[in-house]
Amino acid sequence: MAPSTEQIDQLLEWQPGPSDAGTTNVLAALAWGARRASQSKLLIVYLWLFYVLLVDGAGTAILGALSSSATLGDAVQEVIRHASVGTIFGSSRGLAGATYRAVVFESTARQMWVPTAYFIGLYGLLAGGVIAYLHAPRPAPLLAQLGATCGTYWGRFTRLLVIAAAVSWVLRNAADALFAGSATGTSVWLQVIAFVMTMWLLAGILDYARVRAVARDSRSMVLESARSARFFLRNLPRTLALEVLFILLAALSALVALALARGLEWVFSTRTTILIAEQALVLALLWVRVTAWGAMLALYQGIAQDRLAQR
Repeated sequence: MAPSTEQIDQLLEWQPGPSDAGTTNVLAALAWGARRASQSKLLIVYLWLFYVLLVDGAGTAILGALSSSATLGDAVQEVIRHASVGTIFGSSRGLAGATYRAVVFESTARQMWVPTAYFIGLYGLLAGGVIAYLHAPRPAPLLAQLGATCGTYWGRFTRLLVIAAAVSWVLRNAADALFAGSATGTSVWLQVIAFVMTMWLLAGILDYARVRAVARDSRSMVLESARSARFFLRNLPRTLALEVLFILLAALSALVALALARGLEWVFSTRTTILIAEQALVLALLWVRVTAWGAMLALYQGIAQDRLAQR
């Protein structure tokens, strides 16, 4: 049966989120986000299918993003340039050193901009629909909701990607200059960690811009980015603590995938082990991403409600 005009209007118009979604407690926000993500299994399956359609091999893409990402400097490429999916998942008895760290490192890294079809599709096209579904689900099938809300927000989030690409280009060139002629070993990793922390901070700010754009129905992404930076820094203890929890969840997901590969290699062939471990990691990281957006929504709404109550 075709949807009525009223149903279509409900899909397209902005909807306020539930009043009990906001919290100023970091752990409560994470729990709310995890609960919404766990209730959105079909959404995560759709995101995984989107990943499979656009990416040729999950593990290859993970290492490829790490070695060729525009957000990472030459130091990272030097550390992992000999790594491959086979050395990560196919020979897990040898998991140690740079290749082991590379998987955990890439799983926990917050990418601000990566010039790939999957990244642009997820953060430019699908993110608005995902966040809107977490914020205020409509009384309609999931695909109908995603179609309507993705269409509503794709223009705004695409403009946000342009901002991210410009900032990333500036930071990448600055990092290449700083890393030029640097030593190898521990000093390289310390420099990379410092650089990635900067990117991680900016990526977190842009994620709050996405969340606030949906929660507030904002139109200007330049203004929303500036406001999100102010919100992030003004509430730094809570926003930082939440980001650390996201990192821990992502790192745990990577470690579980690596442990899964280690256990499965005694039962299945190398090809099957690689396939299962790769896709398990992808699904886990998608769950962490959806959880993160839900937790950021809860924290932002809680802080905003608390501030309004004090006026």
